[in-house]
Amino acid sequence: MRILALNGASGRDGAGLGLLDGAPVLERWIDGQGAAVGLPAALASALDQAGWTARSLDLIAVLVGPGSFTGLRASLALAHGLALGGGAELIGVTVGEAMAPALRDAANGALAWCVSQARRDRVFIETVDATGGVAAPFACMLDALPAVEGPLLVAGDAGALVADLLRARGDAVALGAARPDVAAIVAAALRRRAGGLAPRAAQPLYVDAPEARLPGAGVPAR
Repeated sequence: MRILALNGASGRDGAGLGLLDGAPVLERWIDGQGAAVGLPAALASALDQAGWTARSLDLIAVLVGPGSFTGLRASLALAHGLALGGGAELIGVTVGEAMAPALRDAANGALAWCVSQARRDRVFIETVDATGGVAAPFACMLDALPAVEGPLLVAGDAGALVADLLRARGDAVALGAARPDVAAIVAAALRRRAGGLAPRAAQPLYVDAPEARLPGAGVPAR
């Protein structure tokens, strides 16, 4: 099965993709904020190097968030366009779902957080329990991080920042990976496909309410 994995959720850390056919064929990572806009060109190059075509893809596994608004929109638009044009199956997974098995094993029974950078000194937190279960993400200000009882493993693109803040207040914190690799994204998508994860549309996972507002009463819409 030819599979494409897309990661546009990592925001300022960049964006990436991978081609897999039973095992990883190749991976590409683009550094820097706004890197997700370069995914189409990176994908074209990767497909050419692998000798694949977009229509030969059987499955597209894409991160739906939480994470960068622009990165998610860009990577999901690419994923949907490829699926519509080539007929590949499209499955979305969250960052926490992709990282959960590794975090569960590394935490060794302790609680784990998968932390994604948000705007205005905030982060999104997906809690991973000892069984690898992932709770719905919630937003939190960096100066109001939840109290922690016992050791904690923190991962994700904002993991290092949050780990430093928690250690400064005396919490016992270990630091995990900054992002899931392409094999982890695909593994989570295959778990969803097999029914091991609850159904989820391949649409952006927005934790916050929209900032845009409809015109108020008495204000004519333009």
